[in-house]
Amino acid sequence: MRNIVAVGGVPGTGKTTLFRKYMEDMEWVSAAPCKLVTSSYNKERDLYVLGKYEEGETFAGTDRLSMSVQPPLQEWVSSTTSNILFEGDRVFNQSFLEFCMNLPDTALHIVYLNAPKELLEQRYKDRGSNQSEVFLKGRATKYNNILSNFELMPYTTEFSNTTFEEQSIVLTFIKNTLR
Repeated sequence: MRNIVAVGGVPGTGKTTLFRKYMEDMEWVSAAPCKLVTSSYNKERDLYVLGKYEEGETFAGTDRLSMSVQPPLQEWVSSTTSNILFEGDRVFNQSFLEFCMNLPDTALHIVYLNAPKELLEQRYKDRGSNQSEVFLKGRATKYNNILSNFELMPYTTEFSNTTFEEQSIVLTFIKNTLR
């Protein structure tokens, strides 16, 4: 059985930082498994990390993929048996998560990261984020809708991601899930 791990959270909860930390000690090759999808592939774990993670980019992951990525991505995910790990708004949405939930021989794991508003605001300032208040409120609504989706609740684990110790707990969860 393959695993799909989807990591979500409002901007500033540390998704991209978490992924860069997860990926740092493994060998990766660039891969384009289907139209519009770029990823990194680790042969040892038969794992695709979806999205782009270039050095120096503040916004990474699936947010760097095309807005029209979901249809070809769903077709590819249906045809592969590889493990998949992703984060970012582009495909962390109810329709894609529900699609993954219903795939045969697949265990879906939704990881939701949270952090207090004060810390989020400091992280926005530190990274020079210019996301509008309207955009940020929209993301909060989106994630609240996902967290209140009764069908997705059994697949969801929520983590605080405010310290290196908490980040380590989340990393351990992801690593153990994808072994």
